[in-house]
Amino acid sequence: MLAYIADLYTPILALFCLYYLRFKFNNRLAFLCFIAYCYVYGFAFIELYFGWWASMASDFSSHTASVMVIVCALLGCSYKVGAYALVSLFFYGALMNYLDYHSWFDILTTMLVCLPCLFIFKVFFNQQAK
Repeated sequence: MLAYIADLYTPILALFCLYYLRFKFNNRLAFLCFIAYCYVYGFAFIELYFGWWASMASDFSSHTASVMVIVCALLGCSYKVGAYALVSLFFYGALMNYLDYHSWFDILTTMLVCLPCLFIFKVFFNQQAK
């Protein structure tokens, strides 16, 4: 049952993000989402080549990376809604840790690598407000 919850978390959060940002969504935001995912998964491929996490007997969490882009988009738009999404990400991390999918080290370091996505979305939403 918990594995199903873990599998459903990302699509549910993505649908919530689309619903919440529906009035702000335009071609530029779609392009920035694409850029953010290219950055995150580009980094994942670079990490796979160099094996930084593997050298620490760890693992880059692609699940956390994909969710972190969504959380950064929500944080860029609204700190309150983004903070709730960030808290839910920590619960998701606890679930992944409990199910032995990833360690806290995997999750937190992946989140750290994804932080530049927050800058991308913050700049976009600040320009939207002007």
